[in-house]
Amino acid sequence: MAPKRKPLNEATKTALKTKAKNSRFTYEQLEKVYRRGQGAYLAGGSRNVSMEAWAMGRVNSFVTGKGKARQADADLLRPKSKAKPKAKPKARTSKRK
Repeated sequence: MAPKRKPLNEATKTALKTKAKNSRFTYEQLEKVYRRGQGAYLAGGSRNVSMEAWAMGRVNSFVTGKGKARQADADLLRPKSKAKPKAKPKARTSKRK
C-alpha cells in the first residue's frame, strides 16, 4: 500500500486555484501536475531549487504550453472515455488440408 500523501499547504492550493481560474484547466488537473512535479524532483531533479519551486515550474509550463510539461502530462488533457471497450476479435482457426 502506498504511503499517504501530505496535504498541500494553503499557499500552494491558493496558487493552483488562481491558475485554474485564469486558464482552461481545472484545479484537479493542476494538482496532479504539481504532484508529478514533486515526483520528478525526487526522481532526480535539480538540487538548485526547492521541490515546491520545481513542481510549480512544471505547473506553469503545463499552463502556458512552453516547455515539455504538457507533453509529459498529456494524459491529463484527454477526457476519460465512458464508452465500452471494443470486443476482441475471435481467434482465427486455420483450415489446412
